[in-house]
Amino acid sequence: MSLTDVLTTLTDQSILPPEQSSKIAEFEEKKPFSLHWELRAMLFVGILLLSSGLGLLVYDNFDQIGHGALLAAMAAGCGVCFFFAWRYRPTWSMEKTVSRSTFGDYALLLACLLFLTLEGYAQYAYHVFGERYGLVTLLPAALFIPLAYRFDHRGVLGMALTALISWVGVSVRPLELYVKTNFFDRSTVFSAIILALVLIGGALLFEQRRLKPHFTETYLAIAGNLLLVALLGGLFNFVGLRLWFALGLLGVCVVFDRYARRRKSFLFLLMSTVHGYIGVTYLVFHYLLDGFLGGSGLDYWYFILTGILLVAYLLRQLPKRNLTHESL
Repeated sequence: MSLTDVLTTLTDQSILPPEQSSKIAEFEEKKPFSLHWELRAMLFVGILLLSSGLGLLVYDNFDQIGHGALLAAMAAGCGVCFFFAWRYRPTWSMEKTVSRSTFGDYALLLACLLFLTLEGYAQYAYHVFGERYGLVTLLPAALFIPLAYRFDHRGVLGMALTALISWVGVSVRPLELYVKTNFFDRSTVFSAIILALVLIGGALLFEQRRLKPHFTETYLAIAGNLLLVALLGGLFNFVGLRLWFALGLLGVCVVFDRYARRRKSFLFLLMSTVHGYIGVTYLVFHYLLDGFLGGSGLDYWYFILTGILLVAYLLRQLPKRNLTHESL
């Protein structure tokens, strides 16, 4: 129902005088339109494009400019961004805080991206880490996590968790699980599951202690996807443990579904539904359509019917539960 319909209804029911209704309508029509989120989105995209452009510049011209000059320029840019972000840092609080400058959060994000470029180029040019490639991903994780908490920056926290997952040796690509993946290795799967459970447990503990409780959604989104993908990898690749991975996947999907309903979060509902659908589809094709019903042509009907049911379920849950998307 639009504002005009609401005002008309209130006026017809003599709840709102016509003069006041017309003033409200005039105010709503002439009030300024906020471009806050549009400008923030443009700044975010601009920083990503800038960091990507610097990376391409380094890649195309490192032989002409020189390693030392490039490293010095990147270090200087990284230092300037860190200095600006620190100068306008928010006051420390265990609850949510805001930077004292509009550009403080973006300066920190650019500084972290420049640090990644600097670290990668230093390893490429001078092999500062030698053959210890794990340090290349562990160092950003160790640096970005305290920065995320000190500056209250969920974007930097997401980068830190991604680096930590890479350090364990896990690459989360759901569409490549069955064809090209490191989830053929049993130790990698169990390492991913343990890391995801540790991150989820830590997030819930921090939320209980009221230490940046708004970070919980970021932890659960990244670690939850890691856990679900690892369970799918085990389900696909390890026949002897397939039942246990199937039960684990079912349990995690149920937990995330209940969490989504309690928090009114469409993100976690989507996570549980899509990963659960992938797991059920694999089992159906592996044991039914490719087994007992092989060659019957039911696979096409399966995707059509289940796809319709899946979309209908998600659309039905959205208005019924008033679910909203939670950003990271």
